[in-house]
Order: sequence, then C-alpha cells, then structure tokens
Amino acid sequence: MLSELRIVTINKGQMGNWLDLFCDRLAPLARRLDIRITGAWTDVDGERFVQIRSFEDDKDMAARRARFTGHSEWRAVESRVLDLTAAQDIVKLQPIWHFDDWDGNHGLLDMDRSPLAQLRIYTVNKGMMPVWKDLYKRYEVPGHQTAGIPLEWLSHDLEEERFCWIRSFENKWDMEKRQDHFHEGLDWQAVKDRVPTLIAHSEVMLMNPVQLEAG
Repeated sequence: MLSELRIVTINKGQMGNWLDLFCDRLAPLARRLDIRITGAWTDVDGERFVQIRSFEDDKDMAARRARFTGHSEWRAVESRVLDLTAAQDIVKLQPIWHFDDWDGNHGLLDMDRSPLAQLRIYTVNKGMMPVWKDLYKRYEVPGHQTAGIPLEWLSHDLEEERFCWIRSFENKWDMEKRQDHFHEGLDWQAVKDRVPTLIAHSEVMLMNPVQLEAG
C-alpha cells in the first residue's frame, strides 16, 4: 500500500469555491477512476486543503494518475484548479498499521467522530526513523489510547525523513483536555526527554474534515 499526502495552498478567499469544485467535480472523478480518497480536510484558517489518496503501489499510482489527468473531465476544470490554488506539496507515504482505528480496507476515515483533527508532520533525525517508530508504537500509541485520543492515520515518507500522523478530537475544549491527559500519562512521562533527541522539527495543522461520499 502506498499513500499520497497532498497539501494544497488555496488562494485567499477562495476556499469555498475550491471545496465546491473538489466535491462536485474532482472527488467524483477520482471515485469513478477507482482512486481512493482516504480523507480530506481544510485547515481552520481556510488557507490549506489536505487530501490523502491511497494506491496499491507505485505502478498503480502512476497508472491511475495518468487516467485522471488524461480524462476529459479533468481537462475541463484544470484551468479553474490553477486559478484557485497557489501551491501544492505532495508527499509519497508508506502507511503504518499498528492500531485498531484504521478500518483495514483503506477506505474513508470516520469523519463523524472527528470534527476536529490535527495533522502532525515530524522531521525525524537522519537514520532514526526505525528508533522513532519503535518508540511511537511502544509509548505514544498506548498513551493516546489511555487519553482517549483516536489515532486516525500513521505513515512515513519513502525516504524515512518525515513521520506524518493524524489524531482527532470533538472540539478545541476536548483537544485541550485530552492533550493534558496524554502529557500527564505514564507513557509520555517515560519518553518525553527522549522524543526531542529524535525529532528535528514538527509542524502541526489544525483541521476540519470535508464530508465526502463513500465510494
């Protein structure tokens, strides 16, 4: 399995128009071409759009991308996409499966119970991804479970430089309460001094989900 994290910067004031285009034209086209949109979000500032797409492997990704960009429906809206978007960052990712919240079928994430989400992107110190993944599995996963924080998605880029994950909350009050619970927990206390030695940089994006039809 191979995933693609797409972070699109939307031109100022155009998020509503972008969402209309994405939900009405782009997402339905992807579904018709069997491109699996695992989830989609907007950041709370209305500046960036986040999408996860899933494929079997590199060959499948290339073939389905080619079908998408070669389709007449895409060509009909391509100029509109360019008008609405300022930049796009695409990261190929290898999903990680050590927890129960993932549905196992790489389908749509359960947005009904995650109205607020954090996308967290960690730059891991060179050569330390295996150590970080082991620490995360042994301490962070159970720590989040104890704090009642759903982990929606875990992955790392193919170069093993960036670790990307999503956790979800009911609202900002719930987020603050559960984050405090996590930081007070025994699992975090056991590794809180170790984590900064493994992570060179972190970016956190607060997001709201975009409701999509399951396809």
